Amino acid sequence: MISKKHILYTSLLLMVILIMTSCGSLKKKNDLDKEMGTMAPDLYAQSKEKESDSEFRETLLYYQDDNGYLVPVVRKIPWEEGIAKAALNKMMDTSEQQMDFMAMGLRPVLPASTKIIGLSIKDGLAKLDLSKEAMNLSNAVEENNMVHGVVMTLCEFPAIDSVQFLFDGKVINKLKHGTDVSKPLEPQNINLELGSSNKIDGGKITVFYHNRTSSHYNYLVPITRISSYSSPTIENAIEELIKGPKPDSGLELDIPLGTRLLGVQVEGDTANINLSNEFENLTNYSNNEEIVLRSIYMTAKQFPGIERVNILIDGKEYNPEGLTISTFINQY
Repeated sequence: MISKKHILYTSLLLMVILIMTSCGSLKKKNDLDKEMGTMAPDLYAQSKEKESDSEFRETLLYYQDDNGYLVPVVRKIPWEEGIAKAALNKMMDTSEQQMDFMAMGLRPVLPASTKIIGLSIKDGLAKLDLSKEAMNLSNAVEENNMVHGVVMTLCEFPAIDSVQFLFDGKVINKLKHGTDVSKPLEPQNINLELGSSNKIDGGKITVFYHNRTSSHYNYLVPITRISSYSSPTIENAIEELIKGPKPDSGLELDIPLGTRLLGVQVEGDTANINLSNEFENLTNYSNNEEIVLRSIYMTAKQFPGIERVNILIDGKEYNPEGLTISTFINQY
Protein backbone atom coordinates (compact mmCIF):
# COMPACT_ATOMS: atom_id res chain seq x y z
CA MET A 1 0.00 0.00 0.00
CA ILE A 2 1.36 3.44 -1.03
CA SER A 3 1.78 5.80 1.91
CA LYS A 4 0.61 9.38 1.95
CA LYS A 5 4.23 10.44 2.40
CA HIS A 6 5.24 8.62 -0.83
CA ILE A 7 2.39 10.31 -2.72
CA LEU A 8 3.50 13.69 -1.42
CA TYR A 9 7.12 13.11 -2.55
CA THR A 10 5.94 11.97 -5.97
CA SER A 11 3.75 15.08 -6.39
CA LEU A 12 6.62 17.36 -5.41
CA LEU A 13 8.93 15.65 -7.92
CA LEU A 14 6.41 16.12 -10.74
CA MET A 15 6.03 19.80 -9.87
CA VAL A 16 9.83 20.31 -10.01
CA ILE A 17 9.99 18.59 -13.44
CA LEU A 18 7.18 20.77 -14.77
CA ILE A 19 8.82 23.96 -13.50
CA MET A 20 12.16 23.02 -15.03
CA THR A 21 10.52 22.18 -18.36
CA SER A 22 8.64 25.50 -18.39
CA CYS A 23 11.78 27.45 -17.59
CA GLY A 24 13.64 25.66 -20.36
CA SER A 25 10.90 26.47 -22.87
CA LEU A 26 10.80 30.09 -21.76
CA LYS A 27 14.59 30.30 -22.05
CA LYS A 28 14.43 28.87 -25.59
CA LYS A 29 11.71 31.36 -26.52
CA ASN A 30 13.69 34.28 -25.10
CA ASP A 31 16.83 33.08 -26.89
CA LEU A 32 14.87 32.80 -30.15
CA ASP A 33 13.39 36.28 -29.72
CA LYS A 34 16.84 37.65 -29.02
CA GLU A 35 18.28 35.89 -32.08
CA MET A 36 15.47 37.08 -34.34
CA GLY A 37 15.92 40.63 -33.09
CA THR A 38 19.69 40.76 -33.47
CA MET A 39 20.84 38.16 -35.97
CA ALA A 40 18.00 38.50 -38.49
CA PRO A 41 16.20 41.81 -38.02
CA ASP A 42 14.78 41.80 -41.57
CA LEU A 43 13.12 38.42 -41.08
CA TYR A 44 11.85 39.49 -37.71
CA ALA A 45 10.38 42.65 -39.24
CA GLN A 46 8.71 40.61 -41.97
CA SER A 47 7.07 38.36 -39.38
CA LYS A 48 5.51 41.44 -37.80
CA GLU A 49 4.61 43.15 -41.07
CA LYS A 50 1.04 41.89 -41.34
CA GLU A 51 0.32 43.00 -37.78
CA SER A 52 1.76 46.48 -38.29
CA ASP A 53 0.50 47.27 -41.83
CA SER A 54 -2.74 48.67 -40.44
CA GLU A 55 -0.71 51.20 -38.43
CA PHE A 56 0.69 52.85 -41.57
CA ARG A 57 -0.72 54.83 -44.48
CA GLU A 58 0.81 54.49 -47.94
CA THR A 59 1.29 58.14 -48.83
CA LEU A 60 2.52 59.76 -52.04
CA LEU A 61 5.29 62.26 -51.28
CA TYR A 62 7.29 64.43 -53.66
CA TYR A 63 11.05 64.88 -53.76
CA GLN A 64 13.45 66.36 -56.32
CA ASP A 65 16.38 64.84 -58.17
CA ASP A 66 19.68 66.33 -59.27
CA ASN A 67 18.21 67.24 -62.66
CA GLY A 68 15.50 69.37 -61.07
CA TYR A 69 12.60 66.97 -61.66
CA LEU A 70 9.86 66.39 -59.11
CA VAL A 71 9.71 62.69 -58.27
CA PRO A 72 6.68 61.08 -56.57
CA VAL A 73 7.52 58.31 -54.08
CA VAL A 74 5.09 56.19 -52.06
CA ARG A 75 6.21 55.83 -48.44
CA LYS A 76 4.56 54.35 -45.38
CA ILE A 77 3.62 57.01 -42.83
CA PRO A 78 2.48 55.98 -39.32
CA TRP A 79 -1.16 56.81 -38.75
CA GLU A 80 -1.43 59.72 -36.33
CA GLU A 81 -3.50 62.79 -35.70
CA GLY A 82 -2.43 65.40 -38.23
CA ILE A 83 -1.04 62.89 -40.71
CA ALA A 84 -0.88 65.53 -43.49
CA LYS A 85 1.59 67.47 -41.36
CA ALA A 86 3.54 64.25 -40.75
CA ALA A 87 3.74 63.73 -44.52
CA LEU A 88 5.27 67.18 -45.00
CA ASN A 89 7.82 66.46 -42.29
CA LYS A 90 9.05 63.53 -44.40
CA MET A 91 9.85 65.99 -47.19
CA MET A 92 11.94 68.26 -44.98
CA ASP A 93 15.72 68.56 -44.94
CA THR A 94 16.56 67.24 -41.47
CA SER A 95 19.62 65.40 -40.17
CA GLU A 96 17.40 62.48 -39.08
CA GLN A 97 16.34 61.85 -42.67
CA GLN A 98 19.68 62.22 -44.44
CA MET A 99 20.16 58.44 -44.65
CA ASP A 100 16.79 58.05 -46.41
CA PHE A 101 17.62 60.80 -48.89
CA MET A 102 21.01 59.23 -49.62
CA ALA A 103 19.46 55.79 -50.12
CA MET A 104 16.89 57.17 -52.56
CA GLY A 105 19.36 59.46 -54.29
CA LEU A 106 16.77 62.23 -54.03
CA ARG A 107 16.62 65.56 -52.25
CA PRO A 108 13.96 67.10 -50.00
CA VAL A 109 11.88 70.00 -51.27
CA LEU A 110 11.51 71.78 -47.92
CA PRO A 111 14.71 73.52 -46.76
CA ALA A 112 16.50 72.86 -43.49
CA SER A 113 15.10 74.52 -40.35
CA THR A 114 11.64 74.96 -41.93
CA LYS A 115 8.89 74.79 -39.34
CA ILE A 116 5.22 74.06 -39.92
CA ILE A 117 3.58 76.79 -37.88
CA GLY A 118 0.05 75.68 -38.68
CA LEU A 119 -2.09 73.60 -41.02
CA SER A 120 -5.87 73.95 -41.13
CA ILE A 121 -8.32 72.31 -43.53
CA LYS A 122 -11.83 73.57 -44.28
CA ASP A 123 -14.11 72.98 -47.28
CA GLY A 124 -11.29 71.45 -49.31
CA LEU A 125 -8.86 74.33 -48.70
CA ALA A 126 -5.69 73.71 -46.72
CA LYS A 127 -4.08 76.80 -45.21
CA LEU A 128 -0.41 75.99 -44.66
CA ASP A 129 1.66 78.36 -42.56
CA LEU A 130 5.40 77.82 -42.93
CA SER A 131 8.29 79.62 -41.27
CA LYS A 132 10.38 82.02 -43.33
CA GLU A 133 13.10 79.36 -43.77
CA ALA A 134 10.85 77.70 -46.37
CA MET A 135 11.67 80.59 -48.69
CA ASN A 136 15.43 79.99 -48.52
CA LEU A 137 15.80 78.35 -51.93
CA SER A 138 18.72 78.69 -54.32
CA ASN A 139 16.90 79.10 -57.62
CA ALA A 140 13.56 79.17 -59.42
CA VAL A 141 13.54 75.41 -60.04
CA GLU A 142 13.93 74.57 -56.35
CA GLU A 143 11.35 77.20 -55.46
CA ASN A 144 8.83 75.80 -57.94
CA ASN A 145 9.51 72.25 -56.73
CA MET A 146 8.94 73.24 -53.12
CA VAL A 147 5.60 74.90 -53.87
CA HIS A 148 4.20 72.31 -56.26
CA GLY A 149 5.66 69.33 -54.41
CA VAL A 150 3.88 70.45 -51.24
CA VAL A 151 0.62 71.16 -53.11
CA MET A 152 0.58 67.77 -54.83
CA THR A 153 1.42 65.94 -51.61
CA LEU A 154 -1.34 67.62 -49.61
CA CYS A 155 -3.90 67.24 -52.41
CA GLU A 156 -3.39 63.47 -52.32
CA PHE A 157 -5.45 63.56 -49.12
CA PRO A 158 -9.20 63.30 -49.90
CA ALA A 159 -10.12 66.31 -47.74
CA ILE A 160 -7.79 68.70 -49.61
CA ASP A 161 -8.39 70.20 -53.06
CA SER A 162 -6.16 73.28 -52.94
CA VAL A 163 -3.48 74.88 -50.76
CA GLN A 164 -3.02 78.48 -49.64
CA PHE A 165 0.54 79.24 -48.51
CA LEU A 166 1.30 81.57 -45.63
CA PHE A 167 4.76 82.46 -44.38
CA ASP A 168 5.08 83.49 -40.75
CA GLY A 169 1.33 84.00 -40.76
CA LYS A 170 1.18 86.23 -43.84
CA VAL A 171 0.05 85.70 -47.42
CA ILE A 172 2.62 87.06 -49.86
CA ASN A 173 2.30 87.56 -53.61
CA LYS A 174 5.52 86.06 -54.94
CA LEU A 175 8.54 84.23 -53.56
CA LYS A 176 12.09 85.43 -54.10
CA HIS A 177 12.49 83.71 -57.49
CA GLY A 178 9.07 84.69 -58.79
CA THR A 179 6.77 81.79 -57.89
CA ASP A 180 3.22 83.09 -57.42
CA VAL A 181 1.72 82.00 -54.08
CA SER A 182 -0.85 84.77 -53.70
CA LYS A 183 -3.88 82.50 -54.23
CA PRO A 184 -4.86 78.90 -53.40
CA LEU A 185 -3.02 76.47 -55.66
CA GLU A 186 -4.20 73.17 -57.11
CA PRO A 187 -2.07 70.33 -58.52
CA GLN A 188 -0.91 71.12 -62.04
CA ASN A 189 1.32 69.84 -64.80
CA ILE A 190 4.21 68.00 -63.20
CA ASN A 191 7.61 68.51 -64.86
CA LEU A 192 6.07 70.39 -67.78
CA GLU A 193 8.09 69.86 -70.94
CA LEU A 194 7.90 72.83 -73.29
CA GLY A 195 8.88 72.82 -76.92
CA SER A 196 11.11 75.40 -78.56
CA SER A 197 8.09 77.66 -79.07
CA ASN A 198 6.98 77.21 -75.44
CA LYS A 199 3.39 76.75 -76.59
CA ILE A 200 1.07 75.09 -74.10
CA ASP A 201 -2.13 75.05 -76.13
CA GLY A 202 -1.99 71.36 -77.16
CA GLY A 203 -3.38 68.36 -75.31
CA LYS A 204 -1.28 67.37 -72.30
CA ILE A 205 -0.01 63.82 -71.88
CA THR A 206 1.97 62.44 -68.96
CA VAL A 207 4.69 59.96 -69.90
CA PHE A 208 7.05 58.21 -67.51
CA TYR A 209 10.77 57.89 -68.11
CA HIS A 210 13.55 56.16 -66.23
CA ASN A 211 16.23 57.76 -64.13
CA ARG A 212 18.75 56.21 -61.80
CA THR A 213 20.75 57.78 -59.04
CA SER A 214 24.29 57.25 -57.79
CA SER A 215 22.73 55.11 -55.05
CA HIS A 216 21.33 52.81 -57.79
CA TYR A 217 17.77 53.63 -56.77
CA ASN A 218 15.80 53.30 -60.03
CA TYR A 219 12.77 55.50 -60.36
CA LEU A 220 10.30 56.85 -62.89
CA VAL A 221 9.96 60.56 -63.57
CA PRO A 222 6.55 61.78 -64.80
CA ILE A 223 6.87 64.27 -67.65
CA THR A 224 3.95 66.39 -68.84
CA ARG A 225 4.34 66.64 -72.58
CA ILE A 226 2.44 69.00 -74.87
CA SER A 227 1.15 66.93 -77.78
CA SER A 228 -0.30 67.85 -81.14
CA TYR A 229 -3.60 66.19 -80.16
CA SER A 230 -6.42 68.27 -78.75
CA SER A 231 -7.88 65.32 -76.82
CA PRO A 232 -5.11 62.72 -76.38
CA THR A 233 -6.00 59.02 -76.21
CA ILE A 234 -4.13 56.04 -74.76
CA GLU A 235 -2.76 55.37 -78.25
CA ASN A 236 -1.38 58.91 -78.41
CA ALA A 237 0.19 58.56 -74.96
CA ILE A 238 1.93 55.23 -75.76
CA GLU A 239 3.20 56.65 -79.06
CA GLU A 240 4.66 59.63 -77.20
CA LEU A 241 6.23 57.30 -74.64
CA ILE A 242 7.89 55.22 -77.39
CA LYS A 243 9.39 58.40 -78.89
CA GLY A 244 11.52 58.58 -75.77
CA PRO A 245 12.74 61.50 -73.66
CA LYS A 246 14.49 64.55 -75.00
CA PRO A 247 18.21 63.94 -75.62
CA ASP A 248 19.30 66.55 -73.06
CA SER A 249 16.79 65.52 -70.39
CA GLY A 250 19.02 63.17 -68.42
CA LEU A 251 16.23 60.56 -68.68
CA GLU A 252 16.07 57.26 -70.55
CA LEU A 253 13.79 54.35 -71.41
CA ASP A 254 15.08 51.03 -72.71
CA ILE A 255 12.20 50.28 -75.05
CA PRO A 256 13.87 48.16 -77.78
CA LEU A 257 14.77 50.04 -80.95
CA GLY A 258 12.17 49.74 -83.67
CA THR A 259 9.24 48.97 -81.34
CA ARG A 260 5.95 50.20 -82.80
CA LEU A 261 2.47 50.47 -81.38
CA LEU A 262 0.14 48.19 -83.36
CA GLY A 263 -2.99 49.22 -81.50
CA VAL A 264 -4.83 49.63 -78.21
CA GLN A 265 -8.08 47.94 -77.32
CA VAL A 266 -10.00 48.87 -74.19
CA GLU A 267 -12.26 46.25 -72.63
CA GLY A 268 -14.02 47.49 -69.52
CA ASP A 269 -11.30 48.69 -67.13
CA THR A 270 -8.49 46.95 -69.04
CA ALA A 271 -6.24 48.43 -71.73
CA ASN A 272 -4.72 45.86 -74.10
CA ILE A 273 -1.59 47.38 -75.64
CA ASN A 274 -0.32 45.57 -78.73
CA LEU A 275 3.34 46.16 -79.62
CA SER A 276 5.46 44.97 -82.53
CA ASN A 277 7.85 41.99 -82.40
CA GLU A 278 10.85 44.21 -81.64
CA PHE A 279 9.55 44.57 -78.09
CA GLU A 280 10.57 40.94 -77.42
CA ASN A 281 14.15 42.20 -77.23
CA LEU A 282 13.26 43.75 -73.88
CA THR A 283 14.42 40.48 -72.29
CA ASN A 284 17.96 41.52 -73.27
CA TYR A 285 17.58 44.40 -70.80
CA SER A 286 16.57 42.25 -67.84
CA ASN A 287 17.84 44.80 -65.32
CA ASN A 288 15.40 47.40 -66.66
CA GLU A 289 12.55 45.15 -67.82
CA GLU A 290 10.38 45.83 -64.79
CA ILE A 291 10.73 49.61 -64.94
CA VAL A 292 10.00 49.69 -68.70
CA LEU A 293 6.79 47.73 -68.15
CA ARG A 294 5.89 49.97 -65.22
CA SER A 295 6.36 53.06 -67.39
CA ILE A 296 3.87 51.64 -69.93
CA TYR A 297 1.40 50.73 -67.19
CA MET A 298 1.57 54.14 -65.56
CA THR A 299 1.24 55.95 -68.89
CA ALA A 300 -1.92 53.99 -69.73
CA LYS A 301 -3.45 54.17 -66.24
CA GLN A 302 -3.56 57.96 -66.23
CA PHE A 303 -6.71 57.68 -68.34
CA PRO A 304 -10.01 57.51 -66.43
CA GLY A 305 -11.44 54.04 -65.95
CA ILE A 306 -8.24 52.12 -66.70
CA GLU A 307 -7.32 49.84 -63.80
CA ARG A 308 -5.43 47.04 -65.58
CA VAL A 309 -3.01 46.90 -68.48
CA ASN A 310 -2.15 43.90 -70.66
CA ILE A 311 0.84 44.04 -72.98
CA LEU A 312 0.70 42.02 -76.19
CA ILE A 313 3.41 41.33 -78.76
CA ASP A 314 1.92 40.94 -82.22
CA GLY A 315 -1.36 39.89 -80.61
CA LYS A 316 0.13 37.40 -78.13
CA GLU A 317 0.16 38.16 -74.41
CA TYR A 318 3.53 39.12 -72.98
CA ASN A 319 4.07 37.34 -69.66
CA PRO A 320 7.59 37.82 -68.27
CA GLU A 321 8.23 34.84 -66.02
CA GLY A 322 8.80 35.59 -62.36
CA LEU A 323 8.54 39.36 -62.82
CA THR A 324 6.32 41.34 -60.45
CA ILE A 325 5.32 44.84 -61.53
CA SER A 326 4.83 47.39 -58.76
CA THR A 327 1.43 49.07 -58.65
CA PHE A 328 3.10 52.29 -57.50
CA ILE A 329 5.02 54.72 -59.66
CA ASN A 330 7.93 54.63 -57.16
CA GLN A 331 8.09 53.09 -53.72
CA TYR A 332 10.62 53.36 -50.93
